[in-house]
Amino acid sequence: MLLRKRVWDIMREDFAFVREDSSLADAITALRAIRVKQPDMSFVLVFSKSEKFLGILSMWNLIQGMGPCLLKGSVLEGNEVDWDSAFASACRSCAQVRIVDCLQHDIPTLKPNDPLARVLEVFLDYRRGRAVVEEGGRIIGVVCLADLFKEIGDSLMP
Repeated sequence: MLLRKRVWDIMREDFAFVREDSSLADAITALRAIRVKQPDMSFVLVFSKSEKFLGILSMWNLIQGMGPCLLKGSVLEGNEVDWDSAFASACRSCAQVRIVDCLQHDIPTLKPNDPLARVLEVFLDYRRGRAVVEEGGRIIGVVCLADLFKEIGDSLMP
């Protein structure tokens, strides 16, 4: 199975993306939209204005980017604070942060014709559960750990 099947057999061609000049709110919106169709999707691809792939923003990166803003100031102070309102307001404010400081750049790249054994090797080497699929200098898809896990699980079933 890991030698016969190829990346193109399991890659997702539908993925969330934003441009480098987007805010965290834009990235969160894009991720929420793709999760309606793909609930296990946990990242957004980031491209330059000239369509060059720059990296990804994972859920973790998004929370890290908003965390300092959310934890400072009046959100955590006071006894008579409407916490729900204060948190919602802080989230809207913090989500205006630009994404460039939160970006992961060391994203593994696969080719559509790579065997699934190569996917497993890349995930283990990078200790990441995601990779982009590139062909002709363009990102054409993504592969997630869940996709590989499904293939492995399916091969165990009679």
